[in-house]
Amino acid sequence: KPNLYHLEVIVIANNKIIDTYLEKIGIRKSEIKEDGYYLNDKKLYITGTNQHQEYPYLGYAISDEAQYRDAVKIKNAGFDLVRMSHYPHAEAFLNACDELGILVMNSLTGWQFFGNETFQKNALQDIREMARRDRNHPSIIFWEASLNETQMSESFMQEATKALKEELPFPHNYSACWIDNPNYDIFIPARQHGQAPNYWNNYKENRKIFIAEYGDWEYYAQNAGFNQTEFANLKEEERTSRQLRAHGEKRLLQQAYNFQEAANSNRKGVNTIGEANWVMFDYNRGYSNDLESSGISDIFRIPKFSYSFYQSQRDADVILDSKLTSGPMVKIANNWTETSPLNLTVYSNCDEVALYLNDVLVGKQKPSIHSNSDQLKHPPFLFKLDKFFPGTLRAEGFINGAKVVSNIVKTPENPSKIELAYDISSKPINPDFPDMVFVYAKITDANGTIIPTATNEITFILAEGNAELIGENPVKAEAGVATIILKTTYFNKLISITASSKNLQKGNLEIKPSLKN
Repeated sequence: KPNLYHLEVIVIANNKIIDTYLEKIGIRKSEIKEDGYYLNDKKLYITGTNQHQEYPYLGYAISDEAQYRDAVKIKNAGFDLVRMSHYPHAEAFLNACDELGILVMNSLTGWQFFGNETFQKNALQDIREMARRDRNHPSIIFWEASLNETQMSESFMQEATKALKEELPFPHNYSACWIDNPNYDIFIPARQHGQAPNYWNNYKENRKIFIAEYGDWEYYAQNAGFNQTEFANLKEEERTSRQLRAHGEKRLLQQAYNFQEAANSNRKGVNTIGEANWVMFDYNRGYSNDLESSGISDIFRIPKFSYSFYQSQRDADVILDSKLTSGPMVKIANNWTETSPLNLTVYSNCDEVALYLNDVLVGKQKPSIHSNSDQLKHPPFLFKLDKFFPGTLRAEGFINGAKVVSNIVKTPENPSKIELAYDISSKPINPDFPDMVFVYAKITDANGTIIPTATNEITFILAEGNAELIGENPVKAEAGVATIILKTTYFNKLISITASSKNLQKGNLEIKPSLKN
């Protein structure tokens, strides 16, 4: 947990206090050396993600608490860094990154457009204002003082880095650009901008490489920057990383494998100091009416299998603040239904994993290392089952011979009921100002197992409370879960919500005001 301090600035004139300002700060050492990136004198290969600060239905108009909850999810997923693509995010999000220990690449607003002289002057001023607003945040280590995927002039790039250095006149504030240009400290291409993996391996310039985007476009546009040789028999929609939760296990596993394959390749580049996948959450787009769905969580922040892959790459001996998820983990990436893959993937940061089916040992083994996992800290565990038998899969993780963690997946039975839950991600609902949280209606069997194929139409009703429900209502469940947003105003009395659907037992949820709600 980072140590943060309050710095009070007092302006005195003629022995009178005329102004004061209180700033929360942190002290850390961030350096790029010949052999890589160092944080507080410890070498770190930076594992990061990209994020749009966007909620369904609400866009960017979300509470400070909602920003914090997104930061918690990023940290829980195993990431060290978030790239603010492609604009500076809300200060509340930066404050959360400071508190939770998430490194940040702050980014100039802009994407695929380079305008006239007035546009360029405004962009340069944006660099200055970004630096002035955010330069005291200890989480920020890189400054993307360049326009994303934009062909900029040499003179603009010179002026951009000059403006940044004038606003940050001290060492180790590193400028970044997607163009390999000597005005910048680090080169931040996406994988599709070069012919990976040989491009990274054979890079000869002095600048360090941080791969700013990977895992999406090079699979969406086949072989765009990545010479893929596997899965040539798959259809385009099966090979892509743009997979909704509704697309099912096979395609969600393919998404996770794409991220794994690219992340493994990234680590082979001797000049590469880190990476950021595309993307943390699914999001809406301005030029297309469908979701961009390469997120490791969906737009409602429900994790996909890819989330567990990244979570498994954090070492088991890393123990974070109690409000966060860390330590040993194991996750079976399978729903264990009659149509589920018999080649099972298990994500874990343990030494060994034992897999049981209905309490009978399938196998106990070490990670499955091959050409697309040999650079990872914790390669997945692959198990082969000969036949489907309904029941319970149980994975147990072992470290130094001792069982430390387990995960169970049960074959779902007939849909029976709705279970309601809401997500605060360690940040209670604000009692005094508007806030918003996701409410999930899970369609389950009598044992509480989610039905992964359920698409029932769910009707949410706010029965009591100073709040409103935002979103499509009624709404069809996706992969067994229907979601709506609960927006509170003054949270000073009980909130009661019901969810109903034909032939299912109604779900009820009560949220009571308290310090922790």
